[in-house]
Amino acid sequence: MKAVRRFLFRKSLLIRIILSYLFVGLVVIAALTLTITSRVSENLKTEITQSTDRSLEQSYNTANILLSSTYQHFASAYGSADIQAGFYANEFDTEMMGRIGSELTDLANTNPMVHSVYLINTRQELVFSSLTTVRGFSEFYDQQILHLLENTKTLRDSVFIPRSTSFVYDTKPFNGNLISIAYMSNRDDHVSNGALILNLDQQVLQRMMMKGAGSKSFQSMILNRQGVVISHSDEAKINSNLSELPAVQTILNSESSQGVLETGIDGTDHRIFYIKSDSLGWIFIGDIDYASLLSKVNEIQRYILFVTAMILFVVIAIGFIFTRMIYGPIHRIIKNMSKSANSGAVSEFDLLSETFRYLERRVQDLQASMAGYHFTERAETLRLLTTGGWSSESDLTGRLLRLGLQLPAAGFQVGMLCLDDYGELKRTYNPNDLNLLKYGVSNIAEELGGAQLQTFSFDGGEDIVVVLFLKPFGLAAELKQLLIDIQQQVESFLKLTVTAALGSYVDELRQIPLSWQSAYHASRYRIAFGRKCFIPEDIEDSREPIADSISSAMEKQVTDSMKLGDAVRTKEAIRQYFSLLRKAPFDEMMFLLNQLLFSVQRTSKSMASGDLSGMLHDIGTLGQQLYKWETLDQIEEWFVELGDAAIRTRDKQHSQKNVLIVEKLKQHIHCHYADSNLTVEMLAEVAGLSVNYMRKIFKEIACVSLNQYIADYRFDKAKELLLTTDLPANKIGEMVGIDNTKYFYISFKKHCGKTPDHFRKSSNGRVAEA
Repeated sequence: MKAVRRFLFRKSLLIRIILSYLFVGLVVIAALTLTITSRVSENLKTEITQSTDRSLEQSYNTANILLSSTYQHFASAYGSADIQAGFYANEFDTEMMGRIGSELTDLANTNPMVHSVYLINTRQELVFSSLTTVRGFSEFYDQQILHLLENTKTLRDSVFIPRSTSFVYDTKPFNGNLISIAYMSNRDDHVSNGALILNLDQQVLQRMMMKGAGSKSFQSMILNRQGVVISHSDEAKINSNLSELPAVQTILNSESSQGVLETGIDGTDHRIFYIKSDSLGWIFIGDIDYASLLSKVNEIQRYILFVTAMILFVVIAIGFIFTRMIYGPIHRIIKNMSKSANSGAVSEFDLLSETFRYLERRVQDLQASMAGYHFTERAETLRLLTTGGWSSESDLTGRLLRLGLQLPAAGFQVGMLCLDDYGELKRTYNPNDLNLLKYGVSNIAEELGGAQLQTFSFDGGEDIVVVLFLKPFGLAAELKQLLIDIQQQVESFLKLTVTAALGSYVDELRQIPLSWQSAYHASRYRIAFGRKCFIPEDIEDSREPIADSISSAMEKQVTDSMKLGDAVRTKEAIRQYFSLLRKAPFDEMMFLLNQLLFSVQRTSKSMASGDLSGMLHDIGTLGQQLYKWETLDQIEEWFVELGDAAIRTRDKQHSQKNVLIVEKLKQHIHCHYADSNLTVEMLAEVAGLSVNYMRKIFKEIACVSLNQYIADYRFDKAKELLLTTDLPANKIGEMVGIDNTKYFYISFKKHCGKTPDHFRKSSNGRVAEA
């Protein structure tokens, strides 16, 4: 036992290989068996079910066409002269009876389903038949149809009348099922002048409809609205009543014209598909017996299980052979490795795993070192090539060839991809993630460009990815479309946008830095065209310098609007200025923006009497912020915000100053209200403002006019003196700054609604009562 355990421990690799083969083989076989069996079963059920549905629909269509055409044909024959003569003639000679019999025989021979045709004359009690000569009612062989004719209501309730009958005509017996159709010359509930009776053979109809369909697992039938079997794959069930069966009751009570039922019949599962025919008044039913159906599936399953067992045996045999093939070399490796192992207790699997892990780490380190060195050397070489930081063309050419750059080339052209909204990207991602994003942009550029011409891409620092195209002269439109495709792919896969700029075309290797400079200068015009744009190499040719007089006038318009405190005019002036800047060369554009920033900052300071809260006054800091924006739209919005902030701050400071002035005026009124010489002009001198402006700000802040405030305060003091002293009213008027006694009386009554004396008496009385 110990030897076995030791063997299992030391040969764990062998055991695991064997078990893995067996396990995988068993799982695959089991899954294959279940999948195939299930699929075959489902496919077979589906196929037979669909076949049943198609067969039933075919039966429906066949019966509908056959019976409808037969009915129409005999309906048209009903109006023929001979048939009508058979209904209404009072006397029948041999010639007429011959024509009528011949007409009926011809009608019966036109359709294989027709068993016989009768013409019944109730007035003369004669019956003409396609099977025999004319007979009287008492001698006619098919008495059943005469009984039906006596009750015309039965004939009117159904166009097609199934019946089971037996009779003998001309010594020929008949015992079977017929479907009769009555064409009546006159109908009511009591009398009928006669009828043309068409008898269809049910067995012939069944064979024509089903065409041999029907098996042990599939039965088809036709029922009328009462549940009576009109046609059935099993002829013994014709004319039997199935209305008591639950499934048939469900179908009869259903309002749907067709449907499917899953039900149990005699302990087995059945699927019933039905179609109701409104024109025939019949129900077509297909019945699948799943138990009989699945017997074939069970046979297939047993066969599959047998095949599975054989496959399992083959898997085991092949696994044994391959195990020996695989384990043999591994065993020799382990045997050699175990000689250098310190411990004899180490299992084969642990020893081999540790060795492989060691070798794997060494290989990964070596690959990483080589890849990093190759990538770094490639990027540095391309950077030297495009920026011109090299001295020996031969040395540089050798380095390029080692990196896979096929030189010499017909020509060169540098493209530049700038990551949009780079400031936000730096705040969102760490440096490693940013490098991965630029690496992704570089890969997309090389993949799309490499499909058309030799393309090399590398990280150009900050937000730039440089793309070098080796191309012949021309292909300007193709190269533009290529850069646009790169932009679209970057946005689709990396979910960020880039601005593309194209440098000038050069012929020689040493001229590539010129193309790089051209692409760099073009990329700066993202500020004018916005993000995700394409900038061609000849962009400078389309720029228009701005005259100093125009820029100075528009700059003055901006600062004047700010000084007026008109935010709307300031915004419009800035918008017009920026509309002009969009057409200027880049260097002039930035110079004018810096000049405008200096003017706006200086105007903001002049508008504020103290610190400008919420704004930066350091022109250096504002200048740094200016160069952080990527587009003129952002810079325009920023300038509008600077102007609005200056106007809001100035308005806020003025509002606070006016509040202090109003408080100062109130305090002066409180101290000098008794002075009869207290006037608005005197208060204007105290405030240091014009009379009109002082009146305006006082009313805006105090919500009452200055004169009204003085009067209210004086009368409030007068009421206080009237209630707290015994001084006469004229004396109190002088004490509150109103020397004219009459004027005091009139004004007091107007203000309080009472004269001073009346006010004193009424107020003292209320105090005494209290």
